[in-house]
Amino acid sequence: MGRKGSGVEVRETSIRLAFVLEGQPVKRTLYINGKPAAPTAGNIKYAHRLALEVRERIRAGTFTLGEYFPAGGESGQALTVAAWLDTWLGTQRLEASTLAGYRSAIRFWKGTSTDGGSSTIGALPLRMLKHSQILTALAARPDLTGKTINNYSSVLREALELAVIEKTLVSNPAAAVPRYKHQRPPPDPFTRDEAEAIVAELHARAPEPVANMVEWWMFTGVRTGEAFGLRWPNVDLASSYVQVSESIVRGVAKASTKTDEARHVHLNSRALLALQRQRKHTQIAGEHVWLDPRYGSAWNEERAFRRSYWTPALSRLGIRYRRPYNMRHTYATLMLMAGMTPAFCAQQLGHSVEIFLRTYAKWLNGGQDRLEMQRLETALSSQILPWEKPSGTAT
Repeated sequence: MGRKGSGVEVRETSIRLAFVLEGQPVKRTLYINGKPAAPTAGNIKYAHRLALEVRERIRAGTFTLGEYFPAGGESGQALTVAAWLDTWLGTQRLEASTLAGYRSAIRFWKGTSTDGGSSTIGALPLRMLKHSQILTALAARPDLTGKTINNYSSVLREALELAVIEKTLVSNPAAAVPRYKHQRPPPDPFTRDEAEAIVAELHARAPEPVANMVEWWMFTGVRTGEAFGLRWPNVDLASSYVQVSESIVRGVAKASTKTDEARHVHLNSRALLALQRQRKHTQIAGEHVWLDPRYGSAWNEERAFRRSYWTPALSRLGIRYRRPYNMRHTYATLMLMAGMTPAFCAQQLGHSVEIFLRTYAKWLNGGQDRLEMQRLETALSSQILPWEKPSGTAT
């Protein structure tokens, strides 16, 4: 027999759970894989955990008899992992870009991804989900990067934590999923010659508004959404700066930047000339500076720009493909190689100084390192070593 008051009754060939539901005593035989659970030590231990879970869910008002004891003929259906993920997502207030990432993670866990080899835990009853099943689902996708795995795991962990808070689960089976190591790829800027070639190619082959945008983008280093979201009221040509305070991300206009902080970006001569050339195309409308010339509307997403103009230009030039965001890295490295202070560069890009230094350390010290080494070489060359005699000296 089970411990008195535990709600577990151990019988000769089965195990029965006893509990009170809506004021009435209920007893149900425990089934495992469609058969009455034999009274083994492992099954009895499992029964005690299940009895505790049942009492917790009855107390929380989330218990359904059919979910736990479908063999009894009740009409309730088990709450699946997939259904709970949908429920959890509906509670979130997210930016469009973040929401897209969460949906991608949920498609993976639900087993509805279109990239092949998706997870198979979505159809499992939520309360039956085990830590090992989560790890197995991840291990089945060796093609996923550490960063992607961490993103997917984070979404599942948060969703299951809500289930714990609401007493739907006793514990979170994703809580101990380890974080996978991943190395952030280093910046991959265009060289100055590549940057100039891209700008020249677009001026020669693309509509002028597109060429103007790329030249301005290349020599300001703003984020993609910030470029698309720039409006004429935020441009001050007389003072040679623009206020970056809006963006367009995945087709959604936002009255903020990625960091939720507006900033003044000072315009060098190249960026200023690009804006001046653009005035005749869009300033009279007084809204967005950069429009898709095919439709006369603001750029909603990077993909359309890449497909129509960016990728073909790089292909014609024979330049190794890098996405438009790398114009940001290009401008950062141009500023550093020109000797500008890191604090000013970070402010222009909308970075913290710490992030800027960590991201661009390679270019921060490159030119200065060579100068410092040259100073040392000059000092060393003024000394004649005892074992090195000037040429022509008698031995």
